[in-house]
Amino acid sequence: MNRLAVIIGTHSHLPLGQPEAVTEAVYQEALRPFLSTLYAFPEVPAALHYSGLLLEWLEERHPELVMLIAEMVGRRQVEIVGGGYYDPILPMIPANDRLGQLEKMTTSLRVRFGTRPRGCWLAEQVWDPSLASTLRTGGMEYTFLDETQLGLAGAGGSDLLRACVAEDQGKHVAVIPVQTRLLARAASMSPAGLVAALAAIAESYGGPSTVVALVGDGARTGPPFASNGWLEELLGLVRENASWLEPVTPSAHLRASPPSSRLYFPNCSSQLMAEWSLDPDRRKAWREARDAAEGGAGTPPPGGYFRQFFVRYPESGLMYAKMMHTHVLVNQLRGDRYRKRAAQNELWKGQSHHAYWFGGSGGLHANVQRKAVYRSLIEAEKIIRATEIFAPSIIGVDFDADNGTEYLYQGSELNAYLHARGGALFELDFLPASWNYLDTLVSRERDRRDAERLPRHAFIDHFLDDASGLADFAAGTTDSAVFGRTVWQTAELNRTLPEVLLCTAGPVRAGGREAAVRIEKRYVFRPRSIDVYYRVAVGGDTGLRTRLGVEINVSLASRSAGDGRLFLIGEDASTEIGTDAREIESATGLLLRDVPNGVSITLSSAAPFRCWSLPVETMPEPPGAGEPEYQCQCLVPMWDLDLGPNTAWENHLSIGFEKAVDIQTKDG
Repeated sequence: MNRLAVIIGTHSHLPLGQPEAVTEAVYQEALRPFLSTLYAFPEVPAALHYSGLLLEWLEERHPELVMLIAEMVGRRQVEIVGGGYYDPILPMIPANDRLGQLEKMTTSLRVRFGTRPRGCWLAEQVWDPSLASTLRTGGMEYTFLDETQLGLAGAGGSDLLRACVAEDQGKHVAVIPVQTRLLARAASMSPAGLVAALAAIAESYGGPSTVVALVGDGARTGPPFASNGWLEELLGLVRENASWLEPVTPSAHLRASPPSSRLYFPNCSSQLMAEWSLDPDRRKAWREARDAAEGGAGTPPPGGYFRQFFVRYPESGLMYAKMMHTHVLVNQLRGDRYRKRAAQNELWKGQSHHAYWFGGSGGLHANVQRKAVYRSLIEAEKIIRATEIFAPSIIGVDFDADNGTEYLYQGSELNAYLHARGGALFELDFLPASWNYLDTLVSRERDRRDAERLPRHAFIDHFLDDASGLADFAAGTTDSAVFGRTVWQTAELNRTLPEVLLCTAGPVRAGGREAAVRIEKRYVFRPRSIDVYYRVAVGGDTGLRTRLGVEINVSLASRSAGDGRLFLIGEDASTEIGTDAREIESATGLLLRDVPNGVSITLSSAAPFRCWSLPVETMPEPPGAGEPEYQCQCLVPMWDLDLGPNTAWENHLSIGFEKAVDIQTKDG
């Protein structure tokens, strides 16, 4: 029997913001059993990658596991694999942040385990051609990619079982292929069946340079790394077949069989990322092509690229834009290296990749994971602003790289970002709580109509006819945001006050008639509030009779009474109406209490209004991944307009924030 090298290992991660109970369950059902079993087989080496966040959690909650890993490293059974400390998708972040995250992980592993990692794990194996030089500059000698990624680079046959070299700008890094298809099949095999499959590979392709890398997700609770005796039986069989089956660490294999062939990889990623980066129609076609290719032992088609999430999901694109904006702010800081280092660490934490897409951990659909990313990015801003020279300001900048200008108000207690498209606020940070109250999500997976829905921003204007009801609005069938996709013009910009006047004009159809309408919205930014002055004018010869609804979304942790409570504003603000969908007949203001953050959010109007209030929920992806996820409370104050030609309606809205010492102790 030809000899066959095999690399056994896991890559384990902790999504930023993942609930404690979920992480504890992963520890009890996957992380601890795997290491306990591996520890009992000291003659079987392994490669282990843990993200920095997970290592921090283990040190705080289960230091005994960290001690166990250290012992296994000390006896040379385990090779620790590095990577970006906070689990970023490296091609997504700026070059100096890539190197910073790699260096932070390297330093951390040296301190914890007394060893420097020589290789790294890439989050979702997202590859960019420039990574070869980045990784080498960061001290990495090797990384892992999916065998299908080698196929995309032109490899086939036995080359899919051999390490190769990737090069960029004269620097190179070794690439070890992971046999993901064999790992997937192993889930339905017995340990003996897997060893038989390895024997077949050894018979056909075995030799000094051949390696089978079985490096799977360490959070999995099923085979091949289960806690039900499966792994124990497998490791026993590995020990029994030592005459031809040689378990090795990555570095040991590369020393014994240095790679000599060179491959140039295109932009590519794991099969999961390649699949879910596509829209539903293209995803279906891709799956069919993948299944056909695998049926013939071919290479699956390329699939999607992860940056497509920034386009398909504008919410992901805005979070990415926030990260890049924060990167610029952090790198502009001069003269205080300690504060800069603290801000940089929060920035890096906000680069944790899980919340930017909806892979296997809820990610983008998980309100708590997005909030954790925004919290870190806002904390980085707060650290930067902790100086006497900071002054509130409003700037015009192409924040989201759409070739337009967005207006960013940056105050001592509020961030308020205004988009010319739709004339709406798309980010609203209350800095004392480190919370973005416009961090929301619209699902765009299940219904083609959803792809056309506007993001859940604030001060989105709807012209509603008499037949439009709350149910129609909730279902997205009203098509009433006439100017929601229009690029509004900037009529005035006063950086001193600061305030912005936006305007747009166009036809509005209501009651079977069409009128020429001009809307002006003046945003005035104050330390803890935003005033919005409306003017709706009708020109031409036709009047307008309609309802104007102003959609304002407020994102809380959940709609439970422990997280969010909604009140009608009265003399004592004691009329609680809850967060269920309902129509409010008459109000002058509303009060939302964000209980965990201790924040009161007040919405008031000079003119009394009717109002729709409804919770917004989305279904997680992939289908069946969990229960509906609460995203925000949607409030739509409405006014009846009956305007003749050349007349106008005016109103003044205000949204304000108050930080209480402990809102949970207050009555009603």
